[in-house]
Amino acid sequence: MAVSLAATMSAAAADWPLEPAYPATYPLFRPQPIAQWESEIGGRYWYSVGQTQKDVFGFTAGAPIFLSRLTYTNLQAHSGEAFGRLEHLSGFFVKGFAGGGAITAGNLQDEDFPPVTFPYSSTNSDQRDGRLAYATVDLGWTWRSEGIKLGFFGGYFYNFERVNAFGCTQAAANPFICVPPISSSILVITQDTTWNAVRIGFNGEWRFAGGWRAGLDLAWIPYAWLSANDTHWLRPFNAPADGTSFNNVQIEALLGYQFTNGISLAVGGRYWRIDSSFSQETKDTIGVPQTISLNSQRWGGFLQASYKFGELLPTRYY
Repeated sequence: MAVSLAATMSAAAADWPLEPAYPATYPLFRPQPIAQWESEIGGRYWYSVGQTQKDVFGFTAGAPIFLSRLTYTNLQAHSGEAFGRLEHLSGFFVKGFAGGGAITAGNLQDEDFPPVTFPYSSTNSDQRDGRLAYATVDLGWTWRSEGIKLGFFGGYFYNFERVNAFGCTQAAANPFICVPPISSSILVITQDTTWNAVRIGFNGEWRFAGGWRAGLDLAWIPYAWLSANDTHWLRPFNAPADGTSFNNVQIEALLGYQFTNGISLAVGGRYWRIDSSFSQETKDTIGVPQTISLNSQRWGGFLQASYKFGELLPTRYY
């Protein structure tokens, strides 16, 4: 009986599947694939305030004199933009954005100085119905570690602004200019300003506390080309201008949260400055080039939403 039971158990054991014999070097974990490409696309709303100042110089007996200054302040703008970034596993990336909107408010102070204009004149006009358009495209390389990206880039920047001044009221003692006042329904001056520029800069991103991320872009503008046009509708005359600019800056920072489904929300701020001290404009009424200095600034905050595809993953095992 004992022999029969032992034989039965031995026969049953022979039918059991054998457990595979793993070699000592068999990996206990399997690596998760890493995406070759990462891309992010999204949109922004940017509320900004700007200022543009143009100084005009002339010559008397070969000596330069200060003729006039047009200062546009509180240039409030609302714009929308699309942006994107494509990055390879090697670190190389391309990024950029393009947008546009309306400059809805602002003020122009138009000053004329002795001895050409006597006495000193200072007039005020309302700005409205302006336009804003801009774009950047950058190529660069980024270094990555877990939670941190640091990169550098070079690229191109385009910026266009049109401001319209309506009405004219004399704020000084000059009895000849805008006396009596010109109605605020009448367009008196239009200023178009276009910049094309080279950008060189650094950017970084820090991911922390789960899905939070902070980013910074710092761009230096070593060279820019100015193309502008100043039209005084009531005189009338047209004054196209051109010139170059050196050593300007653009800064952008954001703080956002990325959800696990690839959607990201963020808030940020932006500051641009670009100016030209070596420009000329030519009034079509006199045909003589005049030296000008033109300065443009814009700053404000934005809200953005984006979606990320194929995020670059750290080497993980499961």
